[in-house]
Amino acid sequence: MESVAPSERTLSARAVAGLIVGLAVSGTFLWLAVRNADLGVVLDELRDARLAPVLAAVVAFFAGYALQAVRWRRIADTPGLGWPRFYGMVLGGLACNNVLPVRIGELLRARWLSTDAPMAGGRALGTIALDRACDVVTLALFLAVGLNVVASPGWLVRMAVGAAVLLVLIAAALVFARQYARRRPRDRRGRGRVRRIARDTIETLAEPIGRRRAATWMALSIGTWSLGTVAVVFVARSVGIDLTPFEAVFVSAALALGVAIPSSPGYVGTYQWIGVASLGLLDVPVNEALAFTILMQATWYVPTTVTGGAFVGLRALRRR
Repeated sequence: MESVAPSERTLSARAVAGLIVGLAVSGTFLWLAVRNADLGVVLDELRDARLAPVLAAVVAFFAGYALQAVRWRRIADTPGLGWPRFYGMVLGGLACNNVLPVRIGELLRARWLSTDAPMAGGRALGTIALDRACDVVTLALFLAVGLNVVASPGWLVRMAVGAAVLLVLIAAALVFARQYARRRPRDRRGRGRVRRIARDTIETLAEPIGRRRAATWMALSIGTWSLGTVAVVFVARSVGIDLTPFEAVFVSAALALGVAIPSSPGYVGTYQWIGVASLGLLDVPVNEALAFTILMQATWYVPTTVTGGAFVGLRALRRR
């Protein structure tokens, strides 16, 4: 069984470089988000926010993560590994992404799966790629639906184009993997760990998905992000913002796709700017929009960091 973790030296170098770039990007976007806001008014909005809708949003998020765990389990096709273990790994990966740079939580998810299943590290990494691809496809669909309620400015057009490019890249990657695996027989002698992991990943992506499996994955993805949209509605109501279903779909997709921009751990700065900018297109004043975005981020950031961190800690204790 192969490990998918890079060497400690490479990981440290990537982490430092990613953190420096991320902090610079986050600082820039955070300034853009708050420059026109009255922070005193924003704090008043947060103090006056209703608690019940926020708690309902937390429940919606955790239900969405549960569906994501079901989807990942179906992608991995590991009947012997129960859904609770996948749920814990999803939350653990989210917690690591919240506090560590370069989305290291995705690599850790792959390593945990390769250990627990057990399966080859490259195959586990391939399941993560397919899991993330389902999210991209669903969010691109949500953004296309949500664009009907706004007049598209330049940055939104670029986001839509970027989503379309990601879809093309996903399709191209799947086609390449299938052609490569078909034309290049596997060298059973092996030529190093990295090449074996890469080959296992390609072979996982090259496996036929089938219409039924694809439909199941997409149904679970739509359910996951629909619950995220419900959370947007609840948090917006807690600060006095009323969003229509299509407006909530637009805001949810914009926030989720916007955090793909490299930033600091937890997406600070980029998340606030995307939230303020997207709500501004719906004529929401900047102070209310910033209060919503801060509360929205806290609604998923704090619970996932606490619960996911507990999973990571308990896992470390069990292994020791």
